Amino acid sequence: MKERFHSIDEKTKKLREQLTIKRPEVQDFLDKLEMAWVHHDCALEGSIYSPTELTAALHPGAVVAEASLLPIVWEIRNHKAAVDFIREEAKSSKKHAPLTMTFVRRVHDLLSGNTPEAQQARAMAERRERTEKELLKEREKAGFRKDIPLHKTYLHEIAQPAKVQPALEKLLDWTSSSEFREFHPILQGARVQHEFIKIFPFTDTSGKVGRMLTNFILLRNGYQPVVIVSVDRAKYYETFRSTFTGFSNLMMDSMENSLDYALKFFKDLQRYYR
Repeated sequence: MKERFHSIDEKTKKLREQLTIKRPEVQDFLDKLEMAWVHHDCALEGSIYSPTELTAALHPGAVVAEASLLPIVWEIRNHKAAVDFIREEAKSSKKHAPLTMTFVRRVHDLLSGNTPEAQQARAMAERRERTEKELLKEREKAGFRKDIPLHKTYLHEIAQPAKVQPALEKLLDWTSSSEFREFHPILQGARVQHEFIKIFPFTDTSGKVGRMLTNFILLRNGYQPVVIVSVDRAKYYETFRSTFTGFSNLMMDSMENSLDYALKFFKDLQRYYR
């Protein structure tokens, strides 16, 4: 395990050096990373968007011509808002600061579009006020789930509704413990996500929130976000039915694959500049 941590640390250091060099390709790489993050994270939940759809939704000021595309646009923009939020929070967060319920709810609200900014943007685009029924549904989605989803994407057993809040509070309390602080940041992020998704607090966003929490922990410790690609979707689901070791190995595999790809990108770039 220590050898894997060392390998990831060394590759992360090399990539960080490349990202400090001022050239247009660096921003191009970061833009592609952001798009891949949104694409694969949505795909893990069953929403597969094309590069064209992603570009249109993420382009500032873009006008959506077809009303049928609006739900896609909102999901992508909500996801990007959550990404931007955890990036900013990671810059000011202490490396071992505990996660809070307020933070978890904020990430959930951003992902589900349950913020004043997102609601105003939707109202302007749709040119109508939300109905009372729609507002009630949004308020219900803002809280913890009250049932066991019949057609949930994940296959593992999840916490009974009455046990969701106590289980989540226990997990968040653990992030203030000495045991949490002694964990390597990669294992901190992996453990939080593995336990969070087994609790499954929210009906629609639990998977996304869990991965955001992991990436927040990684980012504040100087790592790149881990992007689990959609082709590993079945393998990813299966890890929640087995041991934590299987999940942490999948996460580290994903981190190393992303780092290897990034380092190859910049190595090929250096040949171009020679």
